[in-house]
Amino acid sequence: MNNKGFTLIELVATIALLAVVSIISFVSINAVIEESKVSDCKNLVLSIKSATKEYVSDNRYNDIFNSVYDKVSIDASHLINGKYLSSPIVNPFDNGSNIAPSDIKIEIQLNNDYSVKEVTIGAPDILKECKGE
Repeated sequence: MNNKGFTLIELVATIALLAVVSIISFVSINAVIEESKVSDCKNLVLSIKSATKEYVSDNRYNDIFNSVYDKVSIDASHLINGKYLSSPIVNPFDNGSNIAPSDIKIEIQLNNDYSVKEVTIGAPDILKECKGE
């Protein structure tokens, strides 16, 4: 007798193989998604630092920098209002939720000639964790 169907063992083996392939694919896709989030975070930090340097360069003789040349603290709203940074600022680790510009605290260390020595992002914590160097 010649049956033209599949046996139960063949079907179970095929389903098991598909399950293993699915699990491996799922783990790989999750790893790629996490790497993408870290990369997005690093790019955001680099964008903020670059925008801050441009902001300081354009406004170095402004009142905010004339009183002190060592350290200045601003938030991202300064950068957005001056069109150095686009808004909204998206948190890559929180399903694309927005970060309020006033929550992003930026500390700028200046040289004696008012050029930027170092830019440090102090908050939120998620941006402190992903270094953008």
